[in-house]
Amino acid sequence: MNEPGFILNCWHAIGLSFWNFIFKILNRVEVLGKENIPRPGESSVLILSNHISAIDPFLIAVTSLSYFSKVCWRAPAKEELFNYPVIRNILASWGAFPVRRGKGDYEAMNQMTQMLRDSLMVLFPEGTRSKEGVLLKGKAGVGKIIWEGRPAKILPVLIEGTNRILPKGRIFPSVGKKTRIYYGRPIDLSPYYLKEPTIELTQKMADEVMSTLHDMQKEINFRY
Repeated sequence: MNEPGFILNCWHAIGLSFWNFIFKILNRVEVLGKENIPRPGESSVLILSNHISAIDPFLIAVTSLSYFSKVCWRAPAKEELFNYPVIRNILASWGAFPVRRGKGDYEAMNQMTQMLRDSLMVLFPEGTRSKEGVLLKGKAGVGKIIWEGRPAKILPVLIEGTNRILPKGRIFPSVGKKTRIYYGRPIDLSPYYLKEPTIELTQKMADEVMSTLHDMQKEINFRY
C-alpha cells in the first residue's frame, strides 16, 4: 500500500491543525454517525458528499483523519486552482489533484480509479457546488469511477453549514457559525458490478448515491 511519508504527514498535521482551529475553535461542528467514520488505517474508502462550500473537503478531513495516517487522503480540485504555483503546491501536498470540470476529463478519472485502491478519497457526485443547498443530479462519471475502482467501502456524507462559514465569493471565513456533518451507513453498489458499465448503468449508480443523500437530508432536517 502507498503510505504517506513523514514529511507529508507533518504537512497534513499542520493543515489539520489550521482547519481544526477554523471549524472547532472559531466555529462549531456537530458530527453525526461517528460510528461510520473510517477507522484509522482503513483504505480503499470512497466518501461521496454533497457540496455547498469550497471548504467542504477540509471539514471532511478534520472529522475523519488522524494526524499521522497510514493512508493517503485524496480529493479533486478544479484545474484553474493549479495555475498558481503556491496554491498548486499546497493543494498537491494535501492530496488534491486537478480535474477539468464539465469536459470529460478521462485522464483524471483513470487517475482516481488507480488512487482509490489504497487511499481515502473524497468526491462530490454533483460535480459542482449547490447554490441553494438543493441536491443536484449526480454525474454518471462518478458511477463509472465506482464501477472501475470497486472501493472496499462507499460512504455517503452530508454537510450542512459550511456555506455560512465561507460562502461563494468570500475570502476569509466567518466565525461563530455552526456546521453539521453526517456520516451515513455504507452504500452497497456491488450488484452493479455484474453488469456492463453503460452510461445508463453508471447514471443509475450515481442516482442511487444522490437518493441516499436526499434521505439523509430528510433524516436530519437539513437546513442550508
